[in-house]
Amino acid sequence: MAERHRAAVRFDERVWRDAIRGFSGYPLQVASSARARLERTGVALGELLPCEPLGRDRSQLAGCAKLYLPITDEPASRRPFAFVLQLARDTQDDVLVWVFVAFGHRHPSAGVRSVYERAHRQLHGHFPT
Repeated sequence: MAERHRAAVRFDERVWRDAIRGFSGYPLQVASSARARLERTGVALGELLPCEPLGRDRSQLAGCAKLYLPITDEPASRRPFAFVLQLARDTQDDVLVWVFVAFGHRHPSAGVRSVYERAHRQLHGHFPT
């Protein structure tokens, strides 16, 4: 996609540290690599998919988008992780940017919170109920 169809992605360090806590090895490598790429080049609008405003897990993510990870041309079924991003206006530049909200497994095993539940907690202060 052309460069003009890319948008900046902003990462708050506190949110990032919370999002990657508990991850190591391959998942942490995937998240860190994706962050470095997004900070350098932004995100192509075609790489994002809208989140469900109200997910099956009761997560409320209206206005958010998901980016499947790792960032490759592989089908979604082969990309087990995601970032959730929220569209916001950068108050300094008065432009729209994507703000990092959460990282995690898209469809984790039992007992592990999904990236969508983690994003809900980041946005609303608690896990979905």
